[in-house]
Amino acid sequence: MDNATSLKSVPVPVLPLGDDEGLEPVFAAVAKYFGLLSDPTRLKILHTICRSEHHVSAIVAATGASQTNVSRHLSLLHQAAVVTRRKVRNTVFYKVADPMFVDVCSMVCVQMANRIDAHKSLREELLAFASQH
Repeated sequence: MDNATSLKSVPVPVLPLGDDEGLEPVFAAVAKYFGLLSDPTRLKILHTICRSEHHVSAIVAATGASQTNVSRHLSLLHQAAVVTRRKVRNTVFYKVADPMFVDVCSMVCVQMANRIDAHKSLREELLAFASQH
């Protein structure tokens, strides 16, 4: 079974109905969590470091974004505990701290790829990305 198929068959738990007020903190946390996925540069950064740790210069090269922009996004991701960092002398290395975050990104990419028919090469690229995780 390929990764795209296995992602589709994951059971999704359902939140209890009726106590919407008690769920407000959950909804706020989920919105903040998904907000981290709302920027293409952050998605590129996560794609770059999802399989292995990389230093900032490598992330800059892989994403094509400026050092300042990458550092700002890495800081946001680090504050949200999505990535971890370690410093070796003057070099800072980042990696994904929460494997579930990569799984969520992968599932969303698979869903978007399945919806993109007019852009077949993009669809194939997204599916290839998802199958690597």
